[in-house]
Amino acid sequence: MFGALLDRSLVQMAEASADARTYDRNIIHTVSDVWDNNTFPLFRALAARTSWGRERRARAALAWMAALGAARRTWMAEQSAIAGYSLESLLPAPVENDHDHWDYRGIVFAPTAALTMEVAVEIGVDYDLATAEVRSLVLERVGGTRLTGTLAVAARRRYASDRPADDLAELWLWLDEVTDTHFDSRDSSGITMGCGTGQVAIGMGKGGILRAARATIHPNDLAWHLSAAGRALGTRTPTGPRPSRRTTPPRRPKALDDEPLAAATVLHQAMLEIRMVRYASYAGQIPVRSLCLAFAGAGESILAASAHRRASRRAEAFRQLVEDWMQMGGLDLAPWFAGCLRDLAGRVCGTTREWVNSLIPPVEQGAEPVRGLASDLPAEAELRLVKYVAAHTQHDIPRAGSALVQLAVPPRPQAGRGEGWDLCWLELESPDHFQVSDTAFRGATSPQLIGAPEAVRFLSLSDGDLTMAADEAEMGEKRAGQRE
Repeated sequence: MFGALLDRSLVQMAEASADARTYDRNIIHTVSDVWDNNTFPLFRALAARTSWGRERRARAALAWMAALGAARRTWMAEQSAIAGYSLESLLPAPVENDHDHWDYRGIVFAPTAALTMEVAVEIGVDYDLATAEVRSLVLERVGGTRLTGTLAVAARRRYASDRPADDLAELWLWLDEVTDTHFDSRDSSGITMGCGTGQVAIGMGKGGILRAARATIHPNDLAWHLSAAGRALGTRTPTGPRPSRRTTPPRRPKALDDEPLAAATVLHQAMLEIRMVRYASYAGQIPVRSLCLAFAGAGESILAASAHRRASRRAEAFRQLVEDWMQMGGLDLAPWFAGCLRDLAGRVCGTTREWVNSLIPPVEQGAEPVRGLASDLPAEAELRLVKYVAAHTQHDIPRAGSALVQLAVPPRPQAGRGEGWDLCWLELESPDHFQVSDTAFRGATSPQLIGAPEAVRFLSLSDGDLTMAADEAEMGEKRAGQRE
């Protein structure tokens, strides 16, 4: 079951990244994140010398995996069922998530809550929404049709606190099934929150709007325990240490042999690489599908390699497994494998290190191209994601503004047969103007770009439904600096 979950994960991520027009960054990030803490437990379970020991370790590791939350547990049960296994009976009973608790300082911590009219009123009591400003906005097409949004709002506190006057709280909102959007960076001061039957509406400035089927909100505020909502929660939340809702991590047995360690490390690094899609600007740069195809069937192959009784046969099987992964990766992944194996060579010794060094492909440092950077925009493209960040100061550190756009573009004319649409991205530093409407996400459009991708000055999609423009004065300073 443990191995089957790994194989299902690789299939899920490969499908979610197969075509940029249906790219699902949330699935890719969520599934790859599972294997940050569970790749090595799988190899350790298989390292037990008896079948009883293997089963015991696997059960403990699966129980620990499921304890992260109800969503993780549901995913495990669903994917195991698809693979032909019934995992439900082996997992501990699900536990209700309770986000109301006291943190390590002995201070009540702000929960994440569904945005209802009651919650909106509480927010309005504790924060001055009339002067609040949009600090960042992300709109993203998830899969083929679903539009989601993430909004961060900087707001002054209405309640007394020991925080400096210029230290603003951030209100984070996550919106699902977004149906109507209009945002203009020049009109982003003043926030309203409305909640009706089956809909929430966030007003931004005089004409900005975000409508969605539902939303959740979290005050990111170090002084929240002093707010009216914080004090009220503190009176009804038990004090003292918060009881753990997670099982104890599986006891780590002795270190893996060198060859299984090599295979586990390579696979783990691949999962960490894929997980980088959590950052919007990396989504077009990570070769998710290529990595998933290279490691396809890894769960079954790892079980087969570990089944050899003789240590020498087992070591050879794991070596062959790593070499098979490299062969499946081909030339596209040769630079990635080269970097991974260089790091691995420092963790093993003796003949295993010699073997690892012999596998490193002859790729020059820095030879890997920057993926996803739009060098020549095609005649048509589909908008997948926009991210706007306003210039601001946070924790006494000035932060520059930025605007990021991700586009799904058709295969290149020289692309091979069967190659799907790909992701590309453009980023603008310190934008002078940024505006977007939900209509920009509706189908293919002809992008209009002024300036090279590494020095964008203006981008427009869908006849102005998305526009971002640079500060011409700043662009002039950059050009002057380049001439000097």
